[in-house]
Amino acid sequence: MRGADYVIRRAGFALLTIFVAITINFFLFRVLPGNVVSDLSRVPHATPQLRHALTVQFGLDQPKWQQYLIYLRELARGNLGVSFHYQQPVSALLLNDLKNTVPMVTIGTLGAIVVGIATGVLSAWRRGSAIDRASTSLALAFYAFPTQFLGLMLLILLGGLLPTSGMENPYAGIFGSQSTPARLQDIGLHLILPALTLLLTLYGEFTLIMRSSMLETLGEDYVLTARAKGMPERRIIARHVVRNALLPIVT
Repeated sequence: MRGADYVIRRAGFALLTIFVAITINFFLFRVLPGNVVSDLSRVPHATPQLRHALTVQFGLDQPKWQQYLIYLRELARGNLGVSFHYQQPVSALLLNDLKNTVPMVTIGTLGAIVVGIATGVLSAWRRGSAIDRASTSLALAFYAFPTQFLGLMLLILLGGLLPTSGMENPYAGIFGSQSTPARLQDIGLHLILPALTLLLTLYGEFTLIMRSSMLETLGEDYVLTARAKGMPERRIIARHVVRNALLPIVT
């Protein structure tokens, strides 16, 4: 039952975090100057009737606590409102964007994990060497770079080699019903730069975690015993050290 208790406890913390985030989001926009009615009414010939109609439509004529309850109720139903710029439901717009965002994040994250584990293992295995110093320094540098700055630098360096705009259909997605080899190639080429930015931003974290875990595992008694038995160092690293050092990454 301890495993079930752990899952329930973690799920409870996650739900509490989401609740706090959406509550802060609600009150943050209420304390900022202006409101949605004043912003939308900044058009020529905006009449008091228009402002009043918008106020009633958005429920801004209700007390703050009632607005908050309406806000929670609509979120629970999955109603994110309507984008007045695109005149479409926000949920539909987010779903369209997710078609390309999810593959990009998946590719970048998996690539960061693979590269981070490999460089972390190499750094710990060659601790104190030039390889370790170079790998650790690069990991720290990329980990410290803001994502937007790194993305801008990659645009400057690779903008002439890889496409940065002009996607044939931004909402097609990799798994769209009309996927063709040419369209998949177009999507793939446009995924390289953002996925590479994410990979370089994240891999440093996995490198440092893996290196630290490897160094701790290399000092365990069973590693010393395996060396005393004459087991090759590569086999010790691959079969015993790496598998146990992966636990923080898996967690």
